[in-house]
Amino acid sequence: MTTLAAFVAYTLSNRAKSGVPLDGPSGTALPTMPSYSLSTQVAYNLGAYAARYVVPGPISTEVPSGCTVSMINILQRHGARYPTEDAAGAIQSALSKARSAHNITDKSLKFVPRFSYPNMTEQLVPFGRNQSYISGRIIAAKYAALENSIFVRSAPLHRVFESSRWWRQGFEGGSFNVSIPSLPEPDLVILVANNTLNVTTCTAAEKLSPKPGHVKSQEWIAQFVPDITKHLNHHLHGANLDNEDTLSLMSLCGFDTAFRNGSASPWCGVFNATDFENYEYFVDLSEYYSNSYGSQYAPSEGVGWVNELISRLTGWPVYDHTSTDSTLDSSQSTFPYGPSAPKIFADFSSDNNIDKILSALGILRDNTELPPSGPIPTNRQFYVSRIVPFAGSTVVEKLNCSETSSRPAGDYVRILVNDAVVTQNSSYCHPWGTAEGLCPLGGFLNSQAFAVSGGNWTSCFSNNTQDAGAL
Repeated sequence: MTTLAAFVAYTLSNRAKSGVPLDGPSGTALPTMPSYSLSTQVAYNLGAYAARYVVPGPISTEVPSGCTVSMINILQRHGARYPTEDAAGAIQSALSKARSAHNITDKSLKFVPRFSYPNMTEQLVPFGRNQSYISGRIIAAKYAALENSIFVRSAPLHRVFESSRWWRQGFEGGSFNVSIPSLPEPDLVILVANNTLNVTTCTAAEKLSPKPGHVKSQEWIAQFVPDITKHLNHHLHGANLDNEDTLSLMSLCGFDTAFRNGSASPWCGVFNATDFENYEYFVDLSEYYSNSYGSQYAPSEGVGWVNELISRLTGWPVYDHTSTDSTLDSSQSTFPYGPSAPKIFADFSSDNNIDKILSALGILRDNTELPPSGPIPTNRQFYVSRIVPFAGSTVVEKLNCSETSSRPAGDYVRILVNDAVVTQNSSYCHPWGTAEGLCPLGGFLNSQAFAVSGGNWTSCFSNNTQDAGAL
């Protein structure tokens, strides 16, 4: 199989016969994800440091009438963590300045002299472990008829690896009150350079410095941060905070709330709802222009995983020359596919990598690029806290549907991002893509022509290291 036509020629009569109606036993409720004890105006505007929540959408999450799920492919972010090393250093520096204030004149800041945050980096906090564990329990309950047939892969980052272990512990029905060494492990941790869950082989993208998202977000920072910094310095006499300090302190709302196991951080009360809406857009711009549609390279970096998804959905071998490892993907022990393969695949990765994959899939794409200087688009689809929050989960379902008066029988694909059913491209998916989120398998394969044709991967090795924007 070497062309898109070969994929489209997939024989729909070879559809799977088994499946699962997701309503489950009557009256059975799914486990509930842990959450932050914050107003939605704050909790849903924390960017990548938000906790996963059920994202509302116009399409029912119930499996469409006459359909059963025969396979799922999960792409999940790790659970809540401590800041990265650079971010942690910036946070501690900002806190040191804030605590040096010799007079505090705003009651919302009276806690500052006594406040401390652990100088720890990168690893999961207990809240994040619980998120991953409950995520596994949810999948086990929701897709119970798929008979615990799973294959789990993880990127090599420790927080991602540990998240996959807690997820599997929850999926397999084990207790949360166990030691980390006793947790089950994923079937595969991808350690090689060619790695669809941790793409670092797009040379041109790796060379970009500063990152395009950093450059673009500076325009928005200039719009909203200076007034907040001025307010903080007015009430923290002598702190001499700068705009980067302000952003670090705003990030503590998410980080510290996660550290407190969901109890609200006092930093969340320092800023108002509009501040957090602007903060969310700052994060959105950073991700959009570095790791999604605003980047020349990000969609190309995500195509390897998309081609692996196509292999799983069709039962064909992986056809890809981008970020996949041909040795791993050609072995049933490290990449099972076909009729005897598991029915549940779970891949664990990071927010940056997942955003690249979703842009390669072509979903949640706005009609115009996000404006770096505003105004904030009111109905934008690219919204980081809704797409890749801590423990964010994208589920690609393969369904077998019987014939109805408006829909032919066959195999279909449906995508859910944090429980919101994604509207799929109507030119490939017909009315069902808009009404039910369903896309005929053949139509879905056609919609992935970018990935199947190589995803412009050669651009990753051009001499031009100036990101020119989206493809």
